Amino acid sequence: MKTGSIIKKGIILLAILVTILSVCTLNGNDLINRDPFFLLLHPLEIFHPDDNGGYIVTPAIGPVGEDEIVKSSGADKTITFWELPLWIQLSVISGAAFSTLTLLKCFPILLGKILSGDINPKLQEIVSYITENPGCLESEISRDLDIKRGTLRYYISRLASDNRIQTIKKGKIKGIFHITCSKTDDQKLLHLHRKNKNRKQIIQTITERPGITGQELSSHLNIDKSTVHWHITELKKDDLICIEKDGRSRRYYSQLK
Repeated sequence: MKTGSIIKKGIILLAILVTILSVCTLNGNDLINRDPFFLLLHPLEIFHPDDNGGYIVTPAIGPVGEDEIVKSSGADKTITFWELPLWIQLSVISGAAFSTLTLLKCFPILLGKILSGDINPKLQEIVSYITENPGCLESEISRDLDIKRGTLRYYISRLASDNRIQTIKKGKIKGIFHITCSKTDDQKLLHLHRKNKNRKQIIQTITERPGITGQELSSHLNIDKSTVHWHITELKKDDLICIEKDGRSRRYYSQLK
């Protein structure tokens, strides 16, 4: 057994003994005059110090007949706590002492939780990463911070329930933004679109060359025409580009401000 554990148990035992002796003293009981070792070896003596220390409950007005009514106007008198039986005093004081010791032991922990705002180092690390990398994905956070995906989802759920982050989903992609991020909703959507390499190139090319056609995009970026058409359709859904017909061709313009 460790020395610290022995000391703690000794302190608790001493506190209990002091409490018992204090109650006996305040109660005016002659137990205090006995050898303390006698009390330890005969603990029942504390609760039943003598044979005539009890009491008998009898009717206040004598035997009650069948037709008589018991008078119940209230208690005969009010007694103080120290006039209660010793075992009741010990029960109350021991309970109060135990509760106080428990509170004193837990108070520093509770106070620390309140002052620190329940700060978790790993949670703070995730918040910092999201703040520095707006629109980041769960896979990116998991990889860069070396956190398991299941654990990360738990922390993300906590942050979302506390309204500390905002998540925007686009298809299978879910971008995570800190609640203080100044980007508009359109800018956040654009950020998610740029997570796709081909789509990022298409957005950049349309911005640099307004009015470019799908055929020109396919040739310029060396991307299949059907793939270009699919990306153009996704960008149009979020009003990030506009399309103007020019004869049989369609020209694309950026809607970004």
